[in-house]
Amino acid sequence: MREDLIQPAANKWAILTCVLLGTFTIFINNSMLNVSIPSFMKIFHLTAAEAQWIVTGFMIPMMVTMTATGYLSDVLGRKSVYLLGMLLFLTGSVLGVMAWNFHSIVAFRALQGVGAGLIMPLGISIIFQYFPVNERGLATGITGIAGMVAPAVGPTLGGFILQFSSWHMLFLVNIPTGLICIAATLYFFKGNRERQKAHFDYWGFLSVSVGIISLILGVNRLPYSWKEEGGITLFLLGIGAAGLLGFIWNELHTRVPLIDLRIFKNPVFAVSTVIASVTTASMFAGMLLIPLLLQEVLHDSALTTGLILFPQALMMGLAMTIGGRIVDRYGPQAILPIGLVIVALMSFALGLTAGRSGILMLVLLLSIRGLGIGCIHTPATTAGLNALPGELVSRAMSINNVVGQITASVAVVIFSMFFEARRSLYSIRMPIEEAGILAVQQLFLGLGGVILLVLPVAMLMLDRKNKVTLKSPEKIGQL
Repeated sequence: MREDLIQPAANKWAILTCVLLGTFTIFINNSMLNVSIPSFMKIFHLTAAEAQWIVTGFMIPMMVTMTATGYLSDVLGRKSVYLLGMLLFLTGSVLGVMAWNFHSIVAFRALQGVGAGLIMPLGISIIFQYFPVNERGLATGITGIAGMVAPAVGPTLGGFILQFSSWHMLFLVNIPTGLICIAATLYFFKGNRERQKAHFDYWGFLSVSVGIISLILGVNRLPYSWKEEGGITLFLLGIGAAGLLGFIWNELHTRVPLIDLRIFKNPVFAVSTVIASVTTASMFAGMLLIPLLLQEVLHDSALTTGLILFPQALMMGLAMTIGGRIVDRYGPQAILPIGLVIVALMSFALGLTAGRSGILMLVLLLSIRGLGIGCIHTPATTAGLNALPGELVSRAMSINNVVGQITASVAVVIFSMFFEARRSLYSIRMPIEEAGILAVQQLFLGLGGVILLVLPVAMLMLDRKNKVTLKSPEKIGQL
């Protein structure tokens, strides 16, 4: 049986639940650990740059593994690779509970990252395997709920655990959902794809690995070591750029590429990747700015921050489900422009009122902005993947995930650097609190401008030709 054909014999909604559990397990774990960085700094006497390895040590292995997930799923089958990913992630979690120092924590986070790198790209491709075209938007939107709710619940839950228990519990929380996911996957996934012989692009994997590792290390060093060790940072960024350019050249000239970049010749997929990446960067930038405003500038608690962000996450999840359903019925042209306009307008509104309005107004603006983000991400991703043959979905999702992660990482670093620079500049002539508020407002205004710039790009996806071809994905993307 070809993997790009729908497999109606299995319980598709049960399989969707398996994907939902796997996604939720990863996101809840990461959101709890990310917010715990200040606590780890105190416990292990770390600098901010050293503590950042809790995030970096997970992100780099995940992104590198993502590039090979498409090949592994072709050779071993999606079910086997998905189970392997969950087993590796849970093994890292169990070992994390037993970690004895910070270096062991980073090592076990790296093991979790390898597992997550296998799981994340396969989730959507599994959904596309079992759901027909007219239901994929809804299914993708439901999966997206896990990615929105977990980051909202995680910081609050993580703060509660750190206040009343040990940091070891941060690794223990996600084990039950992971075990349920493995059991459900073994039970509901009927059969597995026959193993295929496939050529592995060693040069492609080596070049993209060097590129990703060097680029992420260089980007993460920017806020902390630019003044003292700027040469090393520039060297890492240069090696990263060279590695990624070498990877692109290799993929365009090798007979069997690790990731077929020629899929970007498909205009629907190319535009959808740009839109989804910019939206992801905007979402992560907002999740950086609001905690900075509330905790760093206004001195509110982490619990208060989590409660303020929670309605936004719920609205994102709701909009993802509704937006996916709209795409299934009417195509992306019915929802994408609306979502972009909403996010742009709410970003401008936050740029004018953040830090100076009441909590209720802040929650309202963030919630409406979350609604807009949900109306963009799932429709754009679904439309782009629908435009490709089924056998390319796994590798396309690998591209989407890697590009999204790099874009988000760069955006967070740039925005954090801009915040510190502008606050320091303004604090010369005004109180530090006013300087911080002004810096956050300017960044939200910038976000609104970036989203408006994406609107014309989105229109490329919505021309008459692409609206017709979206209904027949097997006729699109024939590269």
